[in-house]
Parts: sequence; structure tokens; C-alpha cells
Amino acid sequence: MTQPWNDQGLLQGLLDGDNAAFEALVRQYHGPLRRVAAAIIGEAQAEEVAQESLIAAIRQIHLFEGRSSLKTWLFTIAGNQAKSRLRKDKREVFLEDITEGGSFTDILFKPDGHWAQAPSAWHDDSPESLLSYEDFRDCLDKTLQRLPEMQRAVLSLREFQGLDLEEICNILDISASNIRVLVHRARAQVYAMIEHYEETGTC
Repeated sequence: MTQPWNDQGLLQGLLDGDNAAFEALVRQYHGPLRRVAAAIIGEAQAEEVAQESLIAAIRQIHLFEGRSSLKTWLFTIAGNQAKSRLRKDKREVFLEDITEGGSFTDILFKPDGHWAQAPSAWHDDSPESLLSYEDFRDCLDKTLQRLPEMQRAVLSLREFQGLDLEEICNILDISASNIRVLVHRARAQVYAMIEHYEETGTC
């Protein structure tokens, strides 16, 4: 199995025009960049965004200043590429669904982002076990697709991709406080869907 390159070696190889470094960049980051793009713009255009991001990174590698990790820099490029496509598609403006201050989700979550009280039936039906049901997976997917684009992007980057707040701030160019608001609101929608599903067995 080919060992991943470290950032310093990969960066130097790219600056030197080393073909092996180009191949390593694609091998190590194509999948993660595609997932970041999908979180923002959806699956349909994620592959194109990932490819465009890799090309842009190679062309701009001499501009990388090392103030963040190479991964964060690449993710930021992918975020910018995806947001640019959204603007061209004349989709909703990202920040329309952000407001300052608290919201009704404050009663559902602690300040650290964890549930204040987990859904009542989770001791019997954990999220993992619920995901074994095809109809529940379909219901969850529909709920995620109905979220405003910024909420969906933040939830996916935070919960599904496991990125930290600083990385998401860089990718989406919004503040940590707004990210917390968006995550809370998105979680509240998922929470409501799970409760409804557990009570009725339907979306």
C-alpha cells in the first residue's frame, strides 16, 4: 500500500513539478474534497468541483503560505469553488438563514452542542440501528435535502465529515458563532424528524 505523503514533502514535490506528488495529491485529497463539495453543493456537481479544486490547487500551490494545514487550504479552495457555482446557479443566498442571538434550539442543546435531552426512544433505537431501515434512511435523506443549503453544509461538514469549527470557518467564510447557530437549527430539524418517525413510522 502506498504511504501518504506528509504536508511538507507533498508541498515541496508540487513546487518542484514532481509527477509523483501530483498523483499523491489526487490520491490523498480527491475523496475528501469531493465530500466537502457535496456538503455544499450536492452530489450532482461534487465530482466536478473536486476536480476543479485539485487543478486550482496545483496552479496556485506557489501561493500557499503555510498559515494553515495543506488540508485546510485545499478544503477552502473546494468551498470557494462550490460557493461560486451556487452563486452562478442563482440559488438562495447563504446567509439569509442566519440571525444573531438565540433560538428555540437553545432548549434542545447544551452550550457545547450536545443534546440537552436525547430523543426518548434512542435507548431502544440508536441512530445506528435506525439507519438499518431503508425507509428511515430515505426519510433522513429527504430531511437533509430540505434544509437550507448553509445548514445542510455545516451539518454535513461538522457531523459527517468530522471537521472542526476552524476548518468550517475557513471553508465557508463565516464565524464560529454563526456555525453554531446553523448546526443547532439543522440538528433541531433532524431531531423533529426522528421523533416523528419513532412515533409514526413515517416521515
